[in-house]
Amino acid sequence: MASEMALPRLDKNALIGIWIETCLWGMNAIIFIGAMFVLIRKHHSPRLLAITSTALFLFATAHVSLSLRELLEAFIDVPQPADPTYTILYWSNNARGIAVAKTVLYDTSVFLQDMILIWRLYVVWGYNWKVVVLPIIVELAHMGTAYAATGLIAQPAVDINSPRIKHIGPVGWSLDLVVNVCVTAAIAFRLWFMGRQVGSHSHTNRYLSTILTIVESGAMFAAVTLVMLILYVRGSVLALNGIDISTQLAVMTPLLIIARVGLGMIHGVSKNLSFAYPLSRMSKSSEGDGSFDRHKIRSGKIHSGGEISDTLILSTEQEMVFAEHRRSADSAAPYKLPSDV
Repeated sequence: MASEMALPRLDKNALIGIWIETCLWGMNAIIFIGAMFVLIRKHHSPRLLAITSTALFLFATAHVSLSLRELLEAFIDVPQPADPTYTILYWSNNARGIAVAKTVLYDTSVFLQDMILIWRLYVVWGYNWKVVVLPIIVELAHMGTAYAATGLIAQPAVDINSPRIKHIGPVGWSLDLVVNVCVTAAIAFRLWFMGRQVGSHSHTNRYLSTILTIVESGAMFAAVTLVMLILYVRGSVLALNGIDISTQLAVMTPLLIIARVGLGMIHGVSKNLSFAYPLSRMSKSSEGDGSFDRHKIRSGKIHSGGEISDTLILSTEQEMVFAEHRRSADSAAPYKLPSDV
């Protein structure tokens, strides 16, 4: 009895973690429908976004399905006669096939989410490949350590607190935090700078709503990654339980940005806007001056107080949406993007 009491309640932790994961998967299902609605409605939307969004949702679905299988094996399909600590010992075995498969799905989902984020950075910075070289290198290092840690944990009778895993685990999560925080900050800075360039005579940055949306959406995944890192460094058994939750948040982050901006569910967008009709293409004008080719723009317009509120998705070729653009109906003048966009 004393040894049973000394064991950590891994069964309780796993049950709570999977319950939260299931709730998040339900939210992901709704957000995925909204994101696909946006992408399908945008007739020229890139296939890359639809493919990656579908792949992420399939990863999330596979992960929660494996979690259900774990619950059945741990609590229902218990071999008889069973040791009183069978359920706890079941969750302590990280070399189980299902446990390894779930960790691989987590690693892959995080990798795909990070690459979508880096792709947004590439688009926002005018397809400047030099901007994404360092993030890609850091991301490859992150994934190398992540898959290496998964391989170590998958070994039979391995101790997750062994020196080798203790060193490589925090490195992987730290690199992931660096990629997420730095790339998101670079995207936000670029949008802020473009907003200053576009609205130099306005006190409000035109792209502030999208900046907040991107930061808020990315902050969820970054926060849970930071919590997992802290728990693992402190030796808490809750660290690995966070992987179930983190997998769903890794999928939710890119889908949420597409759905929120595409459906106008961002800060400062009029509630009367039923759908943010996209810009069919962002391109240079026939004069080659870097301004918008006006005949290619489609946008939802709302007349309010002498203004036309245009919610523009500045690139259906790239998916990266920039925000609500407000301008006077009478004094609107064509504006130009920086020459590198």
